[in-house]
Amino acid sequence: MSRDYNAPPSSFSMPKQTGAMDRGGNPLADFFSSDVFQIVLHNPATAHRLLKFSQARMCGENMEFLEKVDRYNHLLDEMATVMTDLHYNFTAVEAPKQIGIQTTLLRKINADIKTATTSTLPSMENIFSEAQENVESILRSAIYPRFVKYQITNSASKALATDRQKYQGLGDCFCLTDPAKADNPIVYASDGFVTVTGYSRAEVVPRNCRFLQGNYTDRSATQRLKASIDAREETVELLLNYRKNGEPFWNLLYVAPLFDANGKLAYYIGGQINCSTTIRSNTDVLRILSMSDEPEDNTAATTSPKDSRSVKRKFFGFGKKESTPKLPVSSKKIEVREGGMEQGLLKQIEKMNFRNQMEAFYTAYSKYLVISYDSFTIKYYSAGIADILGITNRTSQDFVGNNVFKFLGQHTANLPREFKSKVKAALRTGSAISASINLFTLKSLARQGDDKFYTHWTPCKDENGVVKYVVVTLSSTMYE
Repeated sequence: MSRDYNAPPSSFSMPKQTGAMDRGGNPLADFFSSDVFQIVLHNPATAHRLLKFSQARMCGENMEFLEKVDRYNHLLDEMATVMTDLHYNFTAVEAPKQIGIQTTLLRKINADIKTATTSTLPSMENIFSEAQENVESILRSAIYPRFVKYQITNSASKALATDRQKYQGLGDCFCLTDPAKADNPIVYASDGFVTVTGYSRAEVVPRNCRFLQGNYTDRSATQRLKASIDAREETVELLLNYRKNGEPFWNLLYVAPLFDANGKLAYYIGGQINCSTTIRSNTDVLRILSMSDEPEDNTAATTSPKDSRSVKRKFFGFGKKESTPKLPVSSKKIEVREGGMEQGLLKQIEKMNFRNQMEAFYTAYSKYLVISYDSFTIKYYSAGIADILGITNRTSQDFVGNNVFKFLGQHTANLPREFKSKVKAALRTGSAISASINLFTLKSLARQGDDKFYTHWTPCKDENGVVKYVVVTLSSTMYE
C-alpha cells in the first residue's frame, strides 16, 4: 500500500457478515461490526496488535496516524479539563483558591478561557476529522479483514496446545473438487467434512461448496476465493457458513490446487476449520484480536548443537534415482496421535503467498500428498510440499506413482516399521491418524539436520462412503 493511497480497492470491501444468529437465537460473534472495529482501534491491546500487523505489511502509516490523532484528541480533552479546573478553582469570581491578581486581569483570563473552550478547542478537534474517517475506512476495508484472519489462526495455534477440540475440523475436514467437471463440484469428502457441515455424504457429493453460504456470507470474500481458484493459487478466507440445521459458523477455509505427475491441475483441495466452537461472543473476539503472535520459548531443538556438529553431509537433490550420500542417523522415536492437525500448526499461515492481496500467509494446509487408498501410491501433490522438499517438475514425475512410504523414506534417515504399520492399521478401518516423522527439507539441509513433522492421514470418500483417496498433510512442530 503506497502513501498516496486514497481509496481501498473494491475487492476489499468491508465484510457485511452481520445479523446471523446461533442455534439458541443469540447474535453470532461479529468480527466486522462497526462497534467492534472502533473498540479495536481504541483499545490499547488490540490497537497495538493491529499496528504491528500493519507495519509488517508496509502500511503502518495508517495506524500510526490514527494513534497520533488519538493522542492529539486526548491532549485537547486534557487541555479543556485543566482550563476548566483553573477557572473554577483559581480565576472565577467565587473561586475557593482565587489568586491575588488584579480584577481586570482575572476578567481577561476568564474571557480567554471561555473563548478557548467554546470556540478554539472545538475547531481544533475538527482539523483531522475528515482524514481520520478516510483512514479508518481504508483500514476497515483493506487491512482489518486480513488482521482478523491472522489473529484467528494465531489463536487456534495456541489453543490447540492444550485443547484441540476447541477448533472443530482441524486437520480432518477436507473435500476434493474436480475443476474438469461443470461447476467444480465436490467429488470426495472426509468424515470430518460431514461432521462439521451436518450434511450427509449424499447431500455433499456432487455439489459446489457454495451450498454452505447464506444470506450473511460476505460476497467480496467469495469473489476473492473464486479469483484465486481461477488463477490456480492457494488461498485462505474467513467465511460465515451455515450447517444443514441453519446454524452459522465462522469457517477458516483453505484451498489449494493439486497437480499430477505432469504438473497439470487435477483437483482442488479444501480444508475447513470451524472457529465458532471457541469464539462465541464479542468478548471472545476482542480477546483473540489482542493476542500476541510471539511463539512460545522452545528450548528443545530438533537437532542439538552436538548433533549438528557431527553431521557431515552435502546438499543433495530430492526425488532423484541416483545414489545419495549417507544420511545422519536419527534417534527420534515415532509418535502416534489421533488424526488431525496438532499444536501450533496454524502459526505457519503467516507465510502463505497472496499475490493479489500483498499478503503473506503460509500454512501446513499447503503441504499435501494425495495417495490411492488401495495401493498407497502417490497420485497428486500440492505446490507447498514440492517447495519444502525441493521437488521440481522433472523429479515430480519420478515420485508421483511411487509408494508413499518409499517416498517418505527417501527424505528421512530412518523410517520406523511402526510408522508404516500404525498408519496402515488406522486407514484400514477408515480412520484418520497422525504420526510424527523427521524429514530432510531444503531449510534443514542448510543447517545439516532434519525437521520434525506430523503427518496427518485423512481418508476421503465418494458419495457411497467408499474410500478412494487419502490426504496426507505435513505440519511443522516448531511451535509445539
